[in-house]
Amino acid sequence: MPSALHLFLILFVVGAALRLFGVFGKSHAERLGTFVFSVTLPATILVSLDRVVFSPTAWKIPLAACLITIPLMLIAWALTRRLTLDRPTQGGFLLAVGSINSIYFAYPVTLATFGEEGLAQAILFDLGQTTLTFTVLYPMALWYGASHSSSHAALRRLMTSPPLWALVAILAVKAAGLHLPDGLRTILTPVHVLTIPLASLVLGLSISVHAVRTTWKLTSLGVGLRMAGGLLLGWIATWLLGLTGLERASVLLIAGMPSAVMAVIFATEAKLDEDLVASIVALSICLGVALLPWLPRLAVLLID
Repeated sequence: MPSALHLFLILFVVGAALRLFGVFGKSHAERLGTFVFSVTLPATILVSLDRVVFSPTAWKIPLAACLITIPLMLIAWALTRRLTLDRPTQGGFLLAVGSINSIYFAYPVTLATFGEEGLAQAILFDLGQTTLTFTVLYPMALWYGASHSSSHAALRRLMTSPPLWALVAILAVKAAGLHLPDGLRTILTPVHVLTIPLASLVLGLSISVHAVRTTWKLTSLGVGLRMAGGLLLGWIATWLLGLTGLERASVLLIAGMPSAVMAVIFATEAKLDEDLVASIVALSICLGVALLPWLPRLAVLLID
């Protein structure tokens, strides 16, 4: 098991224990989540995407992320309509199902299985997923969480989002064939490395045993859609794009990853059903951890 995963699990358990024993509560998770959203996540976007090297066919991997996430969200939307859930619960379900844990699970698994070349594929996939996150998932979260405000106010929150501007900035830099200045990268890197540890704590602090018990049916449905549904759509995407070898294996591996920790932070920011989102993220992560010993061997078979 990658050492990064050990760190995540430790911090997650610590956060959950602090919440369980009443040392910290939901308000602490919200404040810490706001700090991650506004400060450390933009640094992560800038530093991570600065490393991506684009090839002539590199566009297929980010496109695969779109072919997986968008249909999956449409399926989830149809289910939430049929189940007649309230708006915060609908938005939380869509957010958790559509968020792929690229950085935390995909990066270490592909690196451990395929080396640096596999990690490059994961970063390219994350480029498409990150773009969707701040152009589809986050606006959707704001819309579902903004029933008490106007669409103009939701748009204003989106346009003043630090992660969105970080994404726009780094894509502009990459399009110009440039990289972040060494001095700026040196400043941003220590901030960037805080994102996953702090997000892990946010997830732990957001866990409510009572919430898991009361939402287990909807939580289980969300986990099944995120992982099994994502894997099925991954097969379809690789077939449509004609991906083979390492590219196909990487896309399939990432498509079935757990829900992203960042979904909890976005749910907090947008005032969605945080308990449901945290439950889906936590349960999917537990399932992902249980499957982790078999993933590298499965990924090698997918190359053939």
